[in-house]
Amino acid sequence: MEKRLIMVLVVAAAAVTQTRAQDDDFCLWGEVNVEKKISSRVELGVGVEFRSRDDVKETDRWSFGADISYKLTDWLKASAGYTLLDDHRYKLNDSRKKYADYWGLRHRFNVSLTASQQFGNLGISLRERWQYTYRPEKTVDRYWNYTDEDDDRYEGEVADQHTYNGKGKSAWRNRLQLKYKVSKMWRPYFNAESTVSDGLEKIRYAAGTEIRLTKQHWLDVKYIFQKSYGDDDDEGNRHIIGLGYTFKF
Repeated sequence: MEKRLIMVLVVAAAAVTQTRAQDDDFCLWGEVNVEKKISSRVELGVGVEFRSRDDVKETDRWSFGADISYKLTDWLKASAGYTLLDDHRYKLNDSRKKYADYWGLRHRFNVSLTASQQFGNLGISLRERWQYTYRPEKTVDRYWNYTDEDDDRYEGEVADQHTYNGKGKSAWRNRLQLKYKVSKMWRPYFNAESTVSDGLEKIRYAAGTEIRLTKQHWLDVKYIFQKSYGDDDDEGNRHIIGLGYTFKF
């Protein structure tokens, strides 16, 4: 059973990457988390995450986060968290003659309520999350984006400096998840999550499995398809392989 689960994930991911649309991107996401149970109701967590883009040719993001959760009842949990994001950004100006390639920080805060219910080995959960992200003001060098034999400007030469103003943004995220306990070791799952701000920005569909190696060491392997609806991050549609490790104590 365990080998079949892994094979299904690998074959599905390979099939999607071969048949994806020409403009879609393929990415790898990896994360390492540490979770500490303070009491029967309180849990702390910290984690670091890496994301790639452009068919795994470019680093997209590094992030570090911390959160705390409190179990209100047997079926309802509240949580709050903060994440520091360091994004690799590439921007063209309106005339597409100048570009900026730089790293920029963002600060993200979130609060969540998660309702869950167990039906035998099947678990169903619904998470409602509000998040606020602030991008500080950033001044960067911009470069010429074209080569002209009759001009002494060329790609890579500094054209000027440009300041991107600080910007804050709120979003509401909704995630519905089904998880099935196949054995003590294997817990396959499927979830769908939407992100809404001024309108629907993106939906992510994920299929994967948690792998309980020991009581303290957990792995997570998943495939994610992200459908974008024109958010201001210009992410586009993405096919993602995610790998995670969690240490619990």
